[in-house]
Amino acid sequence: MSSTAVSLNAALLGASLCLAGCGSLRAYEGAALPPSARAIVRADPSFSAGLPVEVILRRVDEYEVPVSRTAVELRPGPHRFVVDCRLREAGAVTRFVVDAEVHAGGSYRLVADATGRGCRRVELR
Repeated sequence: MSSTAVSLNAALLGASLCLAGCGSLRAYEGAALPPSARAIVRADPSFSAGLPVEVILRRVDEYEVPVSRTAVELRPGPHRFVVDCRLREAGAVTRFVVDAEVHAGGSYRLVADATGRGCRRVELR
């Protein structure tokens, strides 16, 4: 098998694994809520392809977020997010705690404020 075929197979396997696991985690008890009654918060994939800054969601409230998950579904209200901000070029990882309120039907993203030396803060937008 040629090196091109091996590379293509590896890329397809990686994409398949991501599609199988890269999704949202329901971080609340009870029956699933319709999109209009819940909020979704997104972060970066833990194995993003060369992004200079990565925001990786580790925990929301009492729920650990597996590295295979890039988003969480939440009930409206206040929540606590534990995130790692990784600056690839500097090799720096900084952990942040973000306290924020989400609203029903809302779609949010954890975003880093970073310089060439590291992450200064992460906020929910």
